[in-house]
Amino acid sequence: MTRDYYAVLEVGVGATSTQIRRAYQRLARRYSPDVNLWEGNTQSLFEEIVEAYRVLSDPTSRSVYDRQGRQEQPRHERSSRRSESGRRGEDVSVAVELSFAQAAAGMSAEVPVDRQSPCETCAATGGRAGAPPTPCDHCGGTGSVWRDTGAITAGACPACRGAGQRVSEPCPDCRGRGVRAGKATVPVLIPAGVDTGGQIRVSGEGHAGPFGGPRGDLVVIARVHEDPSFSRKGDNLYTEAAVTIAEAVLGARVPLRTLEGLAELLVPAGTQSGQVLRMRGRGLPRLAGEGRGDLYVTVRVEIPRGIDARTQELFRELGRLLPRQEVRP
Repeated sequence: MTRDYYAVLEVGVGATSTQIRRAYQRLARRYSPDVNLWEGNTQSLFEEIVEAYRVLSDPTSRSVYDRQGRQEQPRHERSSRRSESGRRGEDVSVAVELSFAQAAAGMSAEVPVDRQSPCETCAATGGRAGAPPTPCDHCGGTGSVWRDTGAITAGACPACRGAGQRVSEPCPDCRGRGVRAGKATVPVLIPAGVDTGGQIRVSGEGHAGPFGGPRGDLVVIARVHEDPSFSRKGDNLYTEAAVTIAEAVLGARVPLRTLEGLAELLVPAGTQSGQVLRMRGRGLPRLAGEGRGDLYVTVRVEIPRGIDARTQELFRELGRLLPRQEVRP
């Protein structure tokens, strides 16, 4: 017979309402999360006890449960629950500091990770070596319990996670959990163009699941340092270039630092201070798709200071030759 609400409260089918209430009070005190802070599954057990009492303490719901709820669970379902492996482990999130150049070019990093790994002492079983498993006292060894979620259905036992049995003597090293805290170094390929907050998911490199369950994932979160020369908006970069008056007036090719090194910026004749020039394909690699963004350069015309008398005279002569801009009323 599948574990039912009567078994949860440890009373017989013919128990009176008083016996049900006393059994609930006794178990609630025993499994209250406020008392058993060290037990990870106490909350689930306590919620099931409350649910069982809610159904059996009401005459109407108890009558419905007696007619429908205590039916035998199909044999193939019970056997499949026993054969389930441990649940999947949790994901691990790790932040990685990157320079602007590293984020722009991409890199392979060795990321240190603090994570749960299978206990070698007990081979992830959670039990002391040589100690045989015992039937789960919460589900009676069936691996399932009844729940009322609008319709009364059977679900996996929260105490043994559907296995139907528990360790009789916990492993002294992992305390019956099947996993232990440890450290590892995971190689991670960081794509070119990643920005702060970007996440790289590495499958199967997170916490190990209890009792031989598969590992979760490793989530690497990028933190990119700022660069003194560039600012970014998406895949595009922005920088400044200083030019002389002569270069701005006559046009020139001036050296400019880019992600790939020095390049020549073509400054057209008559360029004004504050004018923005674009260098196509000189931005960051696009994470989604091929190609690169652009580099936008703001031109700053430098005004010389501390010039000598000869240079001052040349500028006066130039000022007489240049046409004056008309002042509009």
